[in-house]
Amino acid sequence: MINANSETRAAVPPLQVGGLSIVASLEDIRKTYYMGALSVEVLHGISLNFYGGDYISIMGPSGCGKSTLMNILGCLDQPTSGKYFLGSEDTSQMEDDELSTIRGARLGFIFQSYNLIQQLNVLENIEMPLFYQGYSEAASHAKAMQLAERVGLAGRVDHKPFELSGGQQQRVAIARALAVDPLIILADEPTGNLDSKSGAEILDLFDELHQQGKTLIMVTHSDELAERSERQIRLRDGEVESDVRRHTR
Repeated sequence: MINANSETRAAVPPLQVGGLSIVASLEDIRKTYYMGALSVEVLHGISLNFYGGDYISIMGPSGCGKSTLMNILGCLDQPTSGKYFLGSEDTSQMEDDELSTIRGARLGFIFQSYNLIQQLNVLENIEMPLFYQGYSEAASHAKAMQLAERVGLAGRVDHKPFELSGGQQQRVAIARALAVDPLIILADEPTGNLDSKSGAEILDLFDELHQQGKTLIMVTHSDELAERSERQIRLRDGEVESDVRRHTR
């Protein structure tokens, strides 16, 4: 139960098109970086819809704009022009504090390097997003325990990150990403620092989340990883080169 004094953001329903819910939409997104008199346009008018329950891989060579696109999807950066709707909210003109609020309430992040707080144990790391969303101590503790069990770490909740394997640390990161029941889970090279066995276990967990209806967007260089997703978007030179759905919805 959320603390009554919480200032959490009220849920905004996804857009509906043809019976499918659009959880995120990019409309003619362009991103230009300025270095003195020099300007470099990294994204050239990208338009994409992301549907509820999608499992998407974003692929492409280095420098194609994958990281820039992921930063915009994650409300970590804003486009130079165009619109980005998260649910039915246009984030394109939001101030930094508004972006921070919507980021914390709507998005879950999974990074290649885990980004766990080394001084906190497993349970405390999972609880962090709940703390910022105003959950009571009891509610956040109960939910974090439930998530630790969900990712197979119920017996390690008192351990610090440095006492865990890479695969276990990434499971903590996944549990943390799920804490606020996000609209979208964003994963940036989630198996990049893992051995093949641990990487396969994380991808199995992603498959489970997809089957449960979660929306996942994963940036990867690996064709093998991308084969696990139902939709593959390939970028080249800041544009969408292909957008292929491998399975019928």
